[in-house]
Amino acid sequence: MEISVFRIDDRLIHGQIITAWIAYADAKTIIVADDKAAKDEFQQSLLKLATPDSIALKILGVDDAIAYIHSGGEDGKALLLMRGPKQALKFIEAGIKKDQINVGNMNMKKGKTKVLGNLWVFPEDVEAIKGIYDQGVSLEVRAVPSERSQDVMELLNKNKLV
Repeated sequence: MEISVFRIDDRLIHGQIITAWIAYADAKTIIVADDKAAKDEFQQSLLKLATPDSIALKILGVDDAIAYIHSGGEDGKALLLMRGPKQALKFIEAGIKKDQINVGNMNMKKGKTKVLGNLWVFPEDVEAIKGIYDQGVSLEVRAVPSERSQDVMELLNKNKLV
């Protein structure tokens, strides 16, 4: 299995994933690496409903997703989705890396700081992002593949968050 797109998006599977990212990734499988979704049957049902029948869907806790990928998983390319940079750092530390991670959406919540309209961070997100860059992996914000890429560290610097 090849992880063709590694994406952070707190919405997990939604319209942009279905209409743009699956094709861009040439993915045959979507791996949702999320402890909460892995334990929530209702959320699993919603994710399954949103996924095209032609795409295999694996909804696994973070540790199980790491083990699944290390085991080889399915044949073909996969789109790897998770909610935040802490989870992404865990994958990188486990040896599952790409040169770049796509950031689609990190929604506004109380206690977060706005970086862009679709990128809000807690202080612990900033620490995880710095850890990702320390591992030689960059993060780029793009909602859809055709959008201009923006470097997350540059945005954090511009907003005086690092």
